Amino acid sequence: MQRVTFCHPESAHMPELLLYDTLVVGEPLGPVETRITGKAVQAYCEDWDDPNPYYLETSPLGMPAAPPAFMAGLTGFQLLGSKYDARATIGVKTEHENLAPIPVGQTMTTRGIVADKYVKRDLEYVVIISTSTDEAGNLFRRSTDHILLSLKRRPTDGC
Repeated sequence: MQRVTFCHPESAHMPELLLYDTLVVGEPLGPVETRITGKAVQAYCEDWDDPNPYYLETSPLGMPAAPPAFMAGLTGFQLLGSKYDARATIGVKTEHENLAPIPVGQTMTTRGIVADKYVKRDLEYVVIISTSTDEAGNLFRRSTDHILLSLKRRPTDGC
């Protein structure tokens, strides 16, 4: 199990640079664990001005539940960052299917694969497909993230 941490460039544990040509379709990424704390959910609710009592007090689960979009936009980047230096990437498209609530206090585990890579308008993209489970291994989210690897355009043949 790998936990994602942000590394300083001088760190000996810096992931390898993210180069389009080194990405292999089908390559597994993760797992990445994220603890869903009450403090993190509170900050999320404040950031999005969404003080829903289901998230902060009690839900039908008998305890607070994480907002459905909690961490959804970050999972593809975390997975990519578990193997590569993905700091200069930009999310361009994301899709999430939330299948069940997850209680605050749980640890979510996300695993994924490099599902595709493509070049569009001379820019390089990668597609990450992932699943997130709770501590019991129950699937609660499926995600697909399209990520722009760099604003640097691929060299063309002079056309």
